[in-house]
Amino acid sequence: MRHLISFFVVLIFLTGCKSPEEKPQQENKSPKQTVEAYLYATNRFDFESAKEFLIPNQKNLIIIETLKKMEKSIPDDQKARFKDKEKGAIYFEKEITDSTANIIVTPNQDIVMPIDFKLKKVKDNWLIECVILN
Repeated sequence: MRHLISFFVVLIFLTGCKSPEEKPQQENKSPKQTVEAYLYATNRFDFESAKEFLIPNQKNLIIIETLKKMEKSIPDDQKARFKDKEKGAIYFEKEITDSTANIIVTPNQDIVMPIDFKLKKVKDNWLIECVILN
């Protein structure tokens, strides 16, 4: 009987664990949170995670490929300066409807060129449709 109880306890623990191959399900983010998460990923050169926040159209795939090429040209000792850059950014929610959103981001005080993110709701998730550098 003691072995049977131990077996069930172990079984309960194992059924609650996720396998390492499973990705955690992405929670529904607001348009601003989607842009923040995208910038967080790109500032850490995590382009696979960044792709999850993009609608996979040709322009967005070109942006990711360009960022990958830029990363290769940056010396490793200087990559750390990009980390946490999104925290000092100013986010302006210009327009949000039920299915589209427009978020304008001014990266920080060093760069005054705003970035315009056009988002679209796809299957209850906000995804970036295009990025416009002004």
